[in-house]
Amino acid sequence: MPVLFQYNKKGFTLIEAVLSTFILSVGVLAIFGVIQMIVSFTSGISSRLQATYLAQEGIENIRNIRDSNWLVQRDNPALAWDQGISTTDWVTIDKFQRKIIISKPQSDKLEVSVQVNWPGPGGSSAQLSADTELYDWR
Repeated sequence: MPVLFQYNKKGFTLIEAVLSTFILSVGVLAIFGVIQMIVSFTSGISSRLQATYLAQEGIENIRNIRDSNWLVQRDNPALAWDQGISTTDWVTIDKFQRKIIISKPQSDKLEVSVQVNWPGPGGSSAQLSADTELYDWR
């Protein structure tokens, strides 16, 4: 039987080359888009973690003042357990701003609220708040 058409494939055609380049480009661009999203999310999470630590530090500072007052009260019983504890103005720490708000609903109880603000993504403002209650339980 004679062969009428002989199909010899020795390389890529122009259409195959353009199509494979297009598919490869779309894949690479998708990977770069995912990497960019991961970097922006990581930055936001890092800022939130730092804000959490700053809020926790504010509460620990107030608790430390209370505990120090208790130690001083052993020698000076006239000293109040909540002396030196008061609301603060906004304090700037790097890109964060922290404010500690103290309220005293009862004579043996303090409510401590710490607010932390920082610039969020896209120029918006992000905020975190931490609250606790401290008692004169001695």
